[in-house]
Amino acid sequence: MAYEDQDPFNALIVDNAAVWINLLDVDGRITFWNRAAEQISGYSREEVLGHDRVWEWLYPDPNYREAVFARACQIMERGQGLQGFESTIRTRAGEDRTLEWHSEQLFAADGQLLGASAVAVDISDRRRLEAAQDRQYRLQGMIAEISAALINITAGDVDRVMEESLARLGVFFGLGRAYVFRFDLPAHQMSLVNEWCARGVQPYREHLQAIPLQEHNWVTSQVLARKVVHVPDVDELPAEAAVEQEEFRREQIRSLLLIPLVSDQNAFGMLGFDAVEAPHCWTDDQITALRLVADMIAGTLARKQVEQELARQARVDGLTGLANRREFDHQLERECAARRERSLSLLMIDIDHFKPYNDAFGHQAGDDCLRAVADVIRSVLNRPADVGARYGGEEFACVLADTNPEGGLRVAERIREAVYGLDLKQPDTDEGRVTISIGVCSVHTRWPVEPRALLRQADEALYRAKRAGRNRVETLTLPEASW
Repeated sequence: MAYEDQDPFNALIVDNAAVWINLLDVDGRITFWNRAAEQISGYSREEVLGHDRVWEWLYPDPNYREAVFARACQIMERGQGLQGFESTIRTRAGEDRTLEWHSEQLFAADGQLLGASAVAVDISDRRRLEAAQDRQYRLQGMIAEISAALINITAGDVDRVMEESLARLGVFFGLGRAYVFRFDLPAHQMSLVNEWCARGVQPYREHLQAIPLQEHNWVTSQVLARKVVHVPDVDELPAEAAVEQEEFRREQIRSLLLIPLVSDQNAFGMLGFDAVEAPHCWTDDQITALRLVADMIAGTLARKQVEQELARQARVDGLTGLANRREFDHQLERECAARRERSLSLLMIDIDHFKPYNDAFGHQAGDDCLRAVADVIRSVLNRPADVGARYGGEEFACVLADTNPEGGLRVAERIREAVYGLDLKQPDTDEGRVTISIGVCSVHTRWPVEPRALLRQADEALYRAKRAGRNRVETLTLPEASW
C-alpha cells in the first residue's frame, strides 16, 4: 500500500503527525516516510523510499543493525508486534537519538500481508533527563560515601583516603586528573599535594611544587576570592589567562574545574579536575555537589593541620623549639635499639653559671639566653637524622646517628665556639660572656645499646668538662662491658 493510495485527508494527517511513521513492505523496503521521520532522521523520503539502505544509515553498527532488523522480521514472519521497543538511531547529522517503537503487521482487504507499520516517539530528551537524574543520584551517593570515609580519620590516613576519593570522582566523570593544591600564603606559593591520574595520563605532582601564585594569577586570584573556576574549553579562555592557557595546553588539558578549599572564610587551596581526552562541561548540579566535596576536604585538611600541630607541640619544647625531653628519650631509645653496625654519639650540653646569669639579668633574659643557645644547636645540626633537645632547665642534649667519636667532637666544638661567639655578656665570670660545657659519649657497635649507659657516660664527660674549668668539651667512649 503506497502513500498515494491512501485517502488524501487521512494521508495528510499521517504525513504531518508529530510522531515518526513509516511503512515497510515484506522485504523491509520503505514504502512510506512521513515528515517527522524526515525531521528526526535527517533523511528525506526521496532518499529512502523503495529500498532498505536506510537501515545501514540509521544503524551503522552491523551487530546492532542485525539485532534491530531481527525484531522487524519477527513482525513480518510471526506477526509479533512491538510495543515500547527502544532503539538508538544515528541521524544524518551524526547525532544519536533514542526512539520508542510501536509496530504491527499490515494486511490487504483480501488478507494478504502487505508489510508493517512503524510508529516511533523520540524519547531522547526524556532518556537524557533520566540518565542525568540517575547520574546525579549516583554522584550524591558517592559523595555520601566519601564524606563517611573522611569523617574522624586520623592524620596518617588523610592522604590515602584523599587519593582514593579523587580516583572515584575522576573515574565517575571520565576525566584525566583529579587533584588538590595547597597554598602557602606567607610564601606566596602553591604545591600539588594529592593527585590521581587516569591510565596513560602524565602525573605532575613532582613538578608542581612551590609554584609562585603570581605565575598563575588569573586562576589563583579567582580561587583566593572563593570563586569556582569552570573552563569547559581552554581554547576560549580570555586574553588575561594567556599564561594559564599555555600551561593547560602543554598538559593537554581540554577542560577543567577548580573549586576553592575554604576554612574560616579564607581559601587555602583548591580541588581540581582536568579533562584531557575530550572537552567536558560540568552541570550546575554537579558543581554544587563537588563544592560539598571541596568543603569536606577543606575540613579534613584543616583538622589534619591542627592534629599535626598538636602532635608537633607534644614533641617540642615550648620555649626553645627544640625537641622536648619526651621526644629526646624516644629518639635515643630508637637509635640505641637499632640492630645494625653503626656509630652513635650523644652530647650533653650545660650552660655555665646559668643560675647567676638568671638571677642577675632576670628570667626574661634567661629565657632569651636559652633560646639563643637552642638556635645555635639547631643551626649546627643540619642533618635530618640529628636530634637536638632541651633536656631540662639550662641543659641540652643531642643525638647524632652514624657519628663516630671524632665526628661527635667536631660537632660539639662547633656548638661551643658558636655559643662563645654570641658574646652574651656575663660580667661575673672569667670569660665575661655566656659559655657552655659539653660531654660527648660515643659508641660503635652492631648490637642494641642500653640508653642509660650512654647517658651515664655522657653525664660523666660533662662533669669532667665542668671540673676542668668549663667552656670546654670532654669525650668518652662506651665500652661493651659497661652496657
